[in-house]
Amino acid sequence: MYGEDARTIAELSIDDYLYPDADIYNVSGLPPIELPPPTCDLAHGRWVFDNESLPLYREKECNFLTKQLTSSTTFDARRFMERMRGKRLMFVGDSLNRNQFYSLVCMVQSILSKGRKKVVKRGSNTIFHAKEYRATLEFYWAPFLVESNSDDPNIHSIEHRIIRPERIEGHAQYWRGVDYLIFDTYIWWMNTADIKVRRPDSRSWSEHDEVPRIEAYGRVLKTWSDWLNENVDPARTSVFFMTISPIHIR
Repeated sequence: MYGEDARTIAELSIDDYLYPDADIYNVSGLPPIELPPPTCDLAHGRWVFDNESLPLYREKECNFLTKQLTSSTTFDARRFMERMRGKRLMFVGDSLNRNQFYSLVCMVQSILSKGRKKVVKRGSNTIFHAKEYRATLEFYWAPFLVESNSDDPNIHSIEHRIIRPERIEGHAQYWRGVDYLIFDTYIWWMNTADIKVRRPDSRSWSEHDEVPRIEAYGRVLKTWSDWLNENVDPARTSVFFMTISPIHIR
């Protein structure tokens, strides 16, 4: 599941050597699990504050956890902002990246002084200014990365979405000079088998063709990657592309 199946199996096979004093295989004699009686109605009752039974364990108290399963350390907002000093970080894409942007803003804003932080919206770009660090966290609305008839950040619930797979400069002009670029585009591609593509020499969005989505997606990624190769200096800018989350393919 985590792409490390072979190593996981190897770890499990030598657990009895790693933890010789752990009684983890003897499950006989354990008390039966207590289930609610048949007459218990879980839909009725009252909330009771429980400050004793949870959490069932803390990671530092359980030395049987492997690094593969251990949770990440607590986010250090000050350390993050120190690394962001004088820099720009931008999320580009659809509402999934917008959620990531606002989550990050909420995680760092509490360490900033009042009056030294603000959000400014300029068209498709939403910018959070952290003045103490001369840094910005930004989100740029471009659900298909390339130009489309759904590029309005506020009015984009359009029945027939149309894209221009080879046109990206209208968006990309705002990505130049950013230190960290985080892209995503996929959830808007999952409606039907085909997608409407505007003809290259057309004068309006009404002039379009139906193209298989997988073909159009490939054209978009080529346009996007070509722009990166021509306009982004890898020595200065780090680029990330978020693919589909495993939870979305169940």
